[in-house]
Amino acid sequence: MYHFVSHAPSYVFLALLLITNSNAPVRVLSGLNPLEKAPDFALPKLAAPKETVSLQTLDRPAVLVFGEPYHQQTLESLVQLKNICDAVSLTEADVRVLLIFSQSPSKEQMAQLQAEERIGVEILLDKSLKAFGDYGVTVLPSTVVIDKQGRIELALSGVPLSYADMVEDAILVATGRITRQQRESSESAAQTVEQQESVKKAHRLASLASQLAQRDFTALALQRYREALELDGTYVQARIGVAKCLLKMNLLPDATAELQKVLQADADHVEANLLMSQLEIMQGGDAVAEGKARLQQILTAQPEHPQANYLMGTVCEAAGDTEHALNYYKKAAKRLLEAGAN
Repeated sequence: MYHFVSHAPSYVFLALLLITNSNAPVRVLSGLNPLEKAPDFALPKLAAPKETVSLQTLDRPAVLVFGEPYHQQTLESLVQLKNICDAVSLTEADVRVLLIFSQSPSKEQMAQLQAEERIGVEILLDKSLKAFGDYGVTVLPSTVVIDKQGRIELALSGVPLSYADMVEDAILVATGRITRQQRESSESAAQTVEQQESVKKAHRLASLASQLAQRDFTALALQRYREALELDGTYVQARIGVAKCLLKMNLLPDATAELQKVLQADADHVEANLLMSQLEIMQGGDAVAEGKARLQQILTAQPEHPQANYLMGTVCEAAGDTEHALNYYKKAAKRLLEAGAN
């Protein structure tokens, strides 16, 4: 097996590590086969450099995530791991998550890693890239699931659409929750309900996209929303999510096009009309009147709608009508306070 033993990171090698495409076919790590022993390593902990971690002392299944602290999709894989462990009630007592970097994270990157509530992870440093080489890592992140005997259950490159399903199944087998035969039977049965599974995956991707958007990973959220639409083109909330991301990125024509698709199917869709009115107000000129009319239509049906009242307040304030603006702002604030109290 090829070993990457250089003590100075290769720029070509690091460039290859940045190549990742969630739309690409599922790829396994080259040279790593299920049920074979995983290559051992002895890597220092970031938190305690004098302590090393080796697979020889493994006392429970482990998930190895090869990534880098600056790499957003590495963070995304950790979010997905947290969701998986929550879904099947696993903690760090059941499975050990080892995050392997070749570079030490900065204070800002470390704060970002610690900001979110995730399953406990141990960060290991592989500055020589030897473990990266032993595991054949050429794409970030790469994920390897190992049982407590150190045997490989899964070796996966990147974050494909099926990432959550594949990693969850591998962890369940590694922890003894299901047998390999049960996993194979489940995969066989899943093929007969492919359309239903596509819809489920679309909803899972949209849920992940929503979490990413809340964490200001807008580009990644946009990518996940679009992947959800590829699986289920009728999923309205995914299209709304695409529009929100495009709006946040100030890509107004693209956002408008997505909202028009929603409104063509449902002219009264409240959230789509709200976003469209926001776009029209941002465009200025004659479009403001269109946005105002759209908001008035929403408020006729829902007089207490907080977002509609707030946006109408901004329109009035911009027009110099401070009295009406204040009334709309008060309605919006009152409704939001009531919602918070409940």
